[in-house]
Amino acid sequence: MRPVAEDPGLNWDLGPPPRARRRMLIVVASIVGAILVVAGVWQILRPKASPAAVSGSTTAGDTVLLAPPSGYEGAAGYPVGFPRTELGAASAAAAALEAAWTLDVEQAEQAAVLYAPPDQHDAARAGAREAVTGWREILGLPREGALPEGAAMRTRTIGIQWRPRGQDQVQVSVLVQVTATKGAQDTGPTYSSPYAMSLLMAWQPGMRGANQGDWVNIPDPLATSVPRVALPGTPEFTAAGWKPISGPAPAQ
Repeated sequence: MRPVAEDPGLNWDLGPPPRARRRMLIVVASIVGAILVVAGVWQILRPKASPAAVSGSTTAGDTVLLAPPSGYEGAAGYPVGFPRTELGAASAAAAALEAAWTLDVEQAEQAAVLYAPPDQHDAARAGAREAVTGWREILGLPREGALPEGAAMRTRTIGIQWRPRGQDQVQVSVLVQVTATKGAQDTGPTYSSPYAMSLLMAWQPGMRGANQGDWVNIPDPLATSVPRVALPGTPEFTAAGWKPISGPAPAQ
């Protein structure tokens, strides 16, 4: 097994990021479903239906068991159809970020559309393409076209927190571990680093068909901060308000 190179810049509050991280912070705003930076142009969705309910069994101790989806879409099997609860919103946000952060343009576009409001699909696709280009540049891979054999990137949720923001709106902060390799011929260490992002999720009636609503990521009109990035099991992780995800860790 090749060594893992951890990104040393775990705390985004420690001053100006290096050049690559500055690019990442710009790209990050256009990565998930409705992730696109044109927040001022977007119409904030405020459904008139009843507010999201608070699930009474969202955690086991301080550990969060994410809500299961009602179905899966696309060849990649992206999870959709989360329950209309705060936990459902958090689970949808985690699914959206995991699906959208990829090196494959087609997969990124499909994920962006799945987790974006219908009237923003074109903008979501454009943002997804920009995100893929940004990730490829950060990893030193071709910005466009075919990837080297074996090149891949994986995004896995390792922490989460949320709070209600309004009627059928929940602000979710997702902490993920991004792991990537530049290809089978790459002899350098595997890239691995945690990243955090806050998303505003809104319940969209009819998103998955008649009487089948789901959570979508919408632009946040407020200036919200992202909790400090930290690894599970550390005091900093708990102090930042993160809750670890329960269940077995996926196979590497």
